[in-house]
Amino acid sequence: MSTAGFAHIVCTKCGFELPAPGYACPKCQGSLSKICGNCNFKNAVAKNYCDRCGTPLILAPAPAEPPSDASSAPEGPPQTALRRTAKSNSSPKSQPLNVVLPPPGLSIPQALRRDPGAPAPIPEGQYVPPPSPTEASLTRLHRRDTHRSMFFWGPIAATCTAAAFLYYDYQKPQSAIPRAATQYLNALSADNLPAAYALLSHDSQAHCTLDEFRSGREATPWTWSAIKLARLEPRAAVIKYRLQVSNKPPVEDILIFLLEDGRWVRPYNWNLLQRAEDSFTRNDPDMALILAQEAVNIDPRDPMARGYLCEAVYYRKVPAETERECSAALQLSRVYPSKLSLKSLYHLHAILGDTYKNALRKYPEAVAQYDALLAFPDLAPADQCDLLLARADTRIAMGQSAEATADLQTAVGVCAKPEDLDYIRTKRQAALNAPTLPEKKNSSPSGTVRPGAPR
Repeated sequence: MSTAGFAHIVCTKCGFELPAPGYACPKCQGSLSKICGNCNFKNAVAKNYCDRCGTPLILAPAPAEPPSDASSAPEGPPQTALRRTAKSNSSPKSQPLNVVLPPPGLSIPQALRRDPGAPAPIPEGQYVPPPSPTEASLTRLHRRDTHRSMFFWGPIAATCTAAAFLYYDYQKPQSAIPRAATQYLNALSADNLPAAYALLSHDSQAHCTLDEFRSGREATPWTWSAIKLARLEPRAAVIKYRLQVSNKPPVEDILIFLLEDGRWVRPYNWNLLQRAEDSFTRNDPDMALILAQEAVNIDPRDPMARGYLCEAVYYRKVPAETERECSAALQLSRVYPSKLSLKSLYHLHAILGDTYKNALRKYPEAVAQYDALLAFPDLAPADQCDLLLARADTRIAMGQSAEATADLQTAVGVCAKPEDLDYIRTKRQAALNAPTLPEKKNSSPSGTVRPGAPR
């Protein structure tokens, strides 16, 4: 029988033709297609009509094998169709055969011949279970699914990774702090004070109104450049930049930023320091102490705020707090850049030396402070005289007569007042005879100044 016009089940990989639909090629495990007998279009195996021409996809019936010897074929229905109606114990010769013929229109299927190794033919329309998958076929299918998944999830994963990297790079302190400082400086230089005020910390805004912030600004035009991150801590940072004021040479200025509620803000306490300076001028150390303490709370790393607090507790005559605050101010000035002048640092050392010598009786610490004071450049002779006499007094109290005599001898060359020279002669004789002597009435070094008010 000709198979023209019938559909064919063909492997798309090796071309093997199957007589009936299946799951995969039994030879290579490749996928199958149903070839249209009219237009040769490859359709899915489950299709009943061609997707191109619409022809019904009918598979060719299995060929029937004619009997080898027609004369030897028995007439009538096969033996399996015979039904005996007699009892089993009756004789076969005495009972006639009752042949039951099939109903009209039906035919008995015949055995088909197939080549060795070929799959057994299955009538059309019956499902052919796929062969058991092998390990190699499962590996290929798994690899195919993996490749398809990579084509889908690969771009999504790459996009998410790039977005996460850009967000991290945008939020990291090395980028966020200079960006906040740039916004603050741009707002100040453009006289956009509300925008700059919005970048202040909560405590700064609580102690300084927008009008106070505006009144503290100078009208002189200025620009900035060369911003850089000078110091970074977990919750604080120091920014350095070049400040150019009109008709003045450029100078290096600093800004301190603190991390507050996930954003970097500017701690502003200049208004409190100005009011503390006015309190010192009015001889009101109690108010200066309150204002200095608030300034320290806003920016604990500000050496100038600590310096004002040091002087305020010194005037309150609280030696232990004076030692703590003055030492903290000097330590912060070595770690954080500040606007403390040499005169301000000199004054802090002088307060600390006087506290060690006359209040706490910590003579070695007092000698260390006098050594630091004498190392300041461009000291006036009167200041050198006071420091040498104070150090000589301290060394006499420590029993260091030789060192005290050397200080008195040096003081002879810088002291000019008659009372200072008389004091030197008295102290020199006392240093040779007694380990301790009464203190001077005015033991605090003269010529010192408080830290300057903020500009």
